[in-house]
Amino acid sequence: MSELKNITINDKYKVKHFIESTSFCDVYTAQENGSDKFVSISIYKDKEIAKDDLDTNGDLREIGFLKLGIDGFPMLMGFGDFSHKTQRYRYIATEFISGESVMDRIKRQGPLSISESTTITLRIAEIARNLHNREKPILLNGLSLNNILFDMSAELESIKLRNLINVRFLEDDFKYEYIDDVVPNNVASECYNDVFTRESDQFNIGSLFYQMVHGTAPWDEETQVDLDNKESIKEHLDNRNYQPKLLESIDTHLKGFISKSLEIDPDNRFRNMIDFSTYLKREKLLSHQQTKRKKPKIKKGNGFKDIAGMDDLKNQLQTQVLDVLSRPEHFKKYGVTIPNGMLLYGPPGCGKTFISEKFCEEAAFNFLLVKPSDLSSIYVSGGEEKIGQLFKEAEENSPSVICFDEVDAIMPKRSEDAHQSISARVNEFLSQINKCSERGIFIIATTNKPDLIDSAMLRTGRLEIQMYVPPPDIIAREKLFELYLKNRYCEVDINCKELAKLTEGIVASDVEFIVNQSSHKAAMLDVRISMNTITEVLSSFKPSVSKEIIDAYQKEHLSFQNTDENSGRTRIGF
Repeated sequence: MSELKNITINDKYKVKHFIESTSFCDVYTAQENGSDKFVSISIYKDKEIAKDDLDTNGDLREIGFLKLGIDGFPMLMGFGDFSHKTQRYRYIATEFISGESVMDRIKRQGPLSISESTTITLRIAEIARNLHNREKPILLNGLSLNNILFDMSAELESIKLRNLINVRFLEDDFKYEYIDDVVPNNVASECYNDVFTRESDQFNIGSLFYQMVHGTAPWDEETQVDLDNKESIKEHLDNRNYQPKLLESIDTHLKGFISKSLEIDPDNRFRNMIDFSTYLKREKLLSHQQTKRKKPKIKKGNGFKDIAGMDDLKNQLQTQVLDVLSRPEHFKKYGVTIPNGMLLYGPPGCGKTFISEKFCEEAAFNFLLVKPSDLSSIYVSGGEEKIGQLFKEAEENSPSVICFDEVDAIMPKRSEDAHQSISARVNEFLSQINKCSERGIFIIATTNKPDLIDSAMLRTGRLEIQMYVPPPDIIAREKLFELYLKNRYCEVDINCKELAKLTEGIVASDVEFIVNQSSHKAAMLDVRISMNTITEVLSSFKPSVSKEIIDAYQKEHLSFQNTDENSGRTRIGF
């Protein structure tokens, strides 16, 4: 019926833009004559309307429900009939809602996150519960994702339902005539046997939740059914006595919710929509708890004074980063760009995370430490939501440092074979890090595997500063031994300088391990920790990072330098 575009209906509405076709009607935007107001107008061919879709007054049943002014339904603006080119039509005009359907969003960006799906489902369940509890109960009856609309014009994005042709009073005697408008696997089996109950709505809403998370309706990928044949649908639904496949990432609680919602026997579903929502609210609470972080706090400590040795690194951090961050207006005057972030890379156990914390103490910034487990999610697209929340928290508590520990596990290289959640997570990170310095945020990323990081993260304006954190030098090792032996039950003549000479090539975590092993050995003998005790431990000690691996990191460091030299950029780091 797109040929109806530009016609004027009963001198009331000028049809403007075609939106979509459904099994029942064509939907347009229309402008009210004599005003700037727009409405959404659904136009039905009179001859294609079934008797069951009309009320006792001969009006479309949907009109009667819209007249009730139910929360979640669009506002009724007008209705009537008209003729065009010998064809008779009926129309319903409702408030214009600027937004997209849930199905449109899934087509645009893929399955929704558990968090977003839960929020939407709880809203639909709230609408259903209110309908069920009316003096004359109402059933949503076969709602689809095309019927659920995001209202972007609201102050906060909200949910509205549209095309309510299947909505019915519980007491009504009706059947599915337009079976092609309803996804069979979104509808309880009993409905195709002309049994409609509150539990049927529960099944329907639960199946929509499944579809939001998985991208397909339950059982869709496992069955083939003739949607034009009602008997074929009934046969399929009658034989549907097993649970649909679920994503492996879905947790036990959520699997229980889906399973109970989609029970074939209505008696085995939730008792009512309150129980349905209560169970799902627990999932939302779990999601909130998983994403909720402790409020960042300013790190108090000695800053770089606690870093043993590594004077070159500390000097670079001070002159190239800290000085700029502490006096941004001064450096802006000279055209110096305030950095958004830096990458600390090097062998494991060299203290990259410790250095990040001390950097934050030196800067007197709030500090947020993010580990891979903090962003792992049972939810589809859950990772990027958490990243967005992290940056929001950091901005609210600026100036802030967000330290992404083991960033290679959090933001690995994207590829054609990469899971969509990984690509989405990296894309969200790249989006957030751009100009984050203007929001009072500085990013530190640490890694043992710089070659596994997505290269887009290292471009100018992102993690453009890359610093190699090598194994501790001899001065650092001496200071580390002093640090870890401090306040222990030791002999007074332990020569930390000599120990430093004996431990060339080891990393910071190895020093701590050696001291701990020496302490344990002395405790077993009930004697003080001595030079002899430590050297005995050293005689059988095997470094956690081999010389070959250290050499490989040195080569990786050189490749980073060469990349910068070839690009004409001034190398930061050493």
